Amino acid sequence: MTITICIGSGCHVKGSRQIIAVLESLLKQYHLDAQIELEACFCQERCNEGVVIKINDSLVTGVSKENITDIFHHQILEELSHEHHYNQ
Repeated sequence: MTITICIGSGCHVKGSRQIIAVLESLLKQYHLDAQIELEACFCQERCNEGVVIKINDSLVTGVSKENITDIFHHQILEELSHEHHYNQ
């Protein structure tokens, strides 16, 4: 799985670096460093929608340090679970 975080100027101002730090911490905490790759990208042309991340090919907007943990538990872990079941 790949999670891509926008670090363009709009997302940077809205806290994309903090989101990366939280995700890195969660990946270590759940021992998922080897299964989930974090990548940075520049502008996704959705600047007015808050920090933008992509979970594989799914775009998630309005990401913040306040909601990234919920997104991790409810979207990222769920998607990872689906991938795991699909690949068995």
